[in-house]
Amino acid sequence: MSQDQLDILKRALQREKLARKAAEKILEEKSRELYQTSQKLESLLDEKSTQLQGIFENIVDAYVVMDVNGNVLKFNEAATKLFGYNIDEESVNVVDLIYKEDAEYAMTSFAELRNKGYFKNYEARVYTKSKEVKWVHINASVVFDKENTAIAAQGIVRDITSTKRNNEIIEEQKSQLDAIVQNSSIGIVLTQYGNILRTNASIQNSLGYTEEELSNLTVKDISFPEDFPQSKAYITKMDSGELDNFVIQKRYKKKNGSVLWAKTNVSAVRDSDGNIKYQVALVEDVTLEREQSLIIDMINDVAKAILGKMDIYEIAKEITNNIAEYLDTNDCIIYLVDNENNSLEQIAAYGSKLNDKNEIKDKIVMPLGEGIVGCVARSGKAEIINDTSKDIRYVVDDERRFSEIAVPIISDGNVIGIIDSEHISKSYFTKKHLRTLKNIASLVAMQLKSAINLREREKVELKNTVLLEALAKSNDELQEYAHIVSHDLKSPLRSIDALVSWIKEDNKGKLDDVTIQNFGLIETTLEKMEQLISDILLYSSVGSESKEESDVDINVLINELRQILYVPEHISINIINKLPTVFGDKTKLQQLFQNLISNAIKFIDKESGLIEIDVVEQKSYYQFSIKDNGVGIDKKHHDKIFKIFHALNKNKESTGIGLSIVKKIVDLHKGEIWLESEPNMGTTFFFTFKK
Repeated sequence: MSQDQLDILKRALQREKLARKAAEKILEEKSRELYQTSQKLESLLDEKSTQLQGIFENIVDAYVVMDVNGNVLKFNEAATKLFGYNIDEESVNVVDLIYKEDAEYAMTSFAELRNKGYFKNYEARVYTKSKEVKWVHINASVVFDKENTAIAAQGIVRDITSTKRNNEIIEEQKSQLDAIVQNSSIGIVLTQYGNILRTNASIQNSLGYTEEELSNLTVKDISFPEDFPQSKAYITKMDSGELDNFVIQKRYKKKNGSVLWAKTNVSAVRDSDGNIKYQVALVEDVTLEREQSLIIDMINDVAKAILGKMDIYEIAKEITNNIAEYLDTNDCIIYLVDNENNSLEQIAAYGSKLNDKNEIKDKIVMPLGEGIVGCVARSGKAEIINDTSKDIRYVVDDERRFSEIAVPIISDGNVIGIIDSEHISKSYFTKKHLRTLKNIASLVAMQLKSAINLREREKVELKNTVLLEALAKSNDELQEYAHIVSHDLKSPLRSIDALVSWIKEDNKGKLDDVTIQNFGLIETTLEKMEQLISDILLYSSVGSESKEESDVDINVLINELRQILYVPEHISINIINKLPTVFGDKTKLQQLFQNLISNAIKFIDKESGLIEIDVVEQKSYYQFSIKDNGVGIDKKHHDKIFKIFHALNKNKESTGIGLSIVKKIVDLHKGEIWLESEPNMGTTFFFTFKK
């Protein structure tokens, strides 16, 4: 190596040595400055720690102190427990604690801390030493030295993990509850001082209002004035603390003007002082249920009112009264078809068509085929007219009304009458009204037909008064007998048949096989009884002619009666000795035993009833007896009991004609009848038949 090269190398080494010394000097100065800063910070922290020691040691929430670079300088016991770090043994930077998905929010908040000197209500997730995730709420501030230089930051950290989870559960439950409320089939209304605050979809749909529309209304706005006082009385008791809940049935006004009948269950929500904050109302729509109940009640009322009646005007009057009340109208008329004159006759009315004597005033005759009523009578099809002013068939009777409903009464395929009702409002009558009136028409058809037949017969009888007077006592008794059988058996029988038909029709598709079979048995029994009655009436109508007599097994006859008669479970019918076969008219013999057994059943008042049927054979005749343990008959009545229409018990079940029929049948068979009886000891009827 040359001398020049050695000189260059020496100079380079010397420069490097000088540079190293300079660097060491700078490093020494920086170390001295850092040490001084550290000492100053430590001194200040010691000063602050002394000042806050009491608070630091006793604070419930976590308390954290860190330097400006985020290095944790101090944890209190709660912070150590929360984060899981021991600051005395390990170093921690706040970056280690920040949940990664919340990092951006954390950096923004720390920037706010540097700029403002504090931040409040910081909520985010943090990691603990074990990487468990916690939700925390932090309020932090910057720590300044005497020269107002930021040297550290301090914060109070509250663990809100449980609160957050509870809030999430509450929100989830609230969402679920809101879903239940909104999807509930029962209307729910939240009110305050009568103002509607909130409603669910069910009540909105039921009333036809939107949620916003209802929120601008009060409970009084959607209630009927007639119903409000009752509700107000309950509300007053609730306000006074007398009750917390009540249930009421009331009407609500729908947006379209119609009525919603509802069962309303109102409960109070009170504050800690017992004052009402809100009221919650559960509104259950019972309009259909109430309508069906009214229909059933009305139909039952009609059935009971006309059952057994044979006067055509009485039947029609009961029908109009019940229908007018059900339809809530002041007009209802029953028309009767007069086939002889090809017209319709008004036979009953309701409302303004009646005068002070309850008679139809200005009675009109409607030709078949004319007017709405005449057209329905001609076609046999019911009609609803929503606006009579637009129907040229409408005939003004006493005044114009804009809605009309007309339903035919049909018997054996023929229209025999019309139920007609009008209302002053347009589009008043509904399909429900139509179905109900059709049921009524079906129910009364047979009864009305029987009444028509009776009236026609009475007309014939009136025209032939002279001829009837010329007939002897036997003919009078024949007419009496026909009237008795018709009144006593056929009219109620037809009513039962009509009721059974209505029940089957109204419940079509709902009845099980057993029920259908039972109805079949009822109809079979009714047919047998109908035939029996018809045979008796036919016999009565042919004067002295007699049906062909034959051998009648009384044992078989009694068994057939068991199938027809209603025998309560507490009553037993026993045959003491085998009954004979007798020669006679089976129809009359059946009527004889039926009346005596029915009479015994009717007047048994004991818990265990007993009817005994016996026979004693004599040389030329049979002596039958029917014994019961019923109420008995006082001896003073024994001579009168077989007289027609003489009833000891004046009630709807006793017509006073049964025993007169029995005596007549015994007389026709040239026998005798008598009784033995004492009050409360029962009765025994004896009668004889020639062999």
